[in-house]
Amino acid sequence: MSNILLVGLGGVFGAILRYEISRHIKENREFVVPIETFVINVLGAFLLNVLSNPKIVHFFDNDVRLFIMTGFIGAFTTYSTFSHETIHLLRQKHYVHAFLYSASTVIVGLIGAYLGYYIGNLF
Repeated sequence: MSNILLVGLGGVFGAILRYEISRHIKENREFVVPIETFVINVLGAFLLNVLSNPKIVHFFDNDVRLFIMTGFIGAFTTYSTFSHETIHLLRQKHYVHAFLYSASTVIVGLIGAYLGYYIGNLF
């Protein structure tokens, strides 16, 4: 199968899942900080690092890696939405929220990535 098609198909499923998780969180709670993007990005960082761990990644051929890691997780996570939402918080004069959202996304995202890599090492 074409690499472009694999990445595109994975991206379709990742984008749909991101939309559904985001919609579900927004429907059930109202937050000043966009917690749905935070959850999605931390989960994506965790999953990518579990799957890309050298002890795990060799189980997947290149097509599966393109589909899941590049397509699915690439479309599931979103730096552009994170950036847009941070600017929105700043424009609304929610300076503390913007700072906490930005800092916690980076810090907790890195912790999630490390935990994913660590868990991948257990296999």
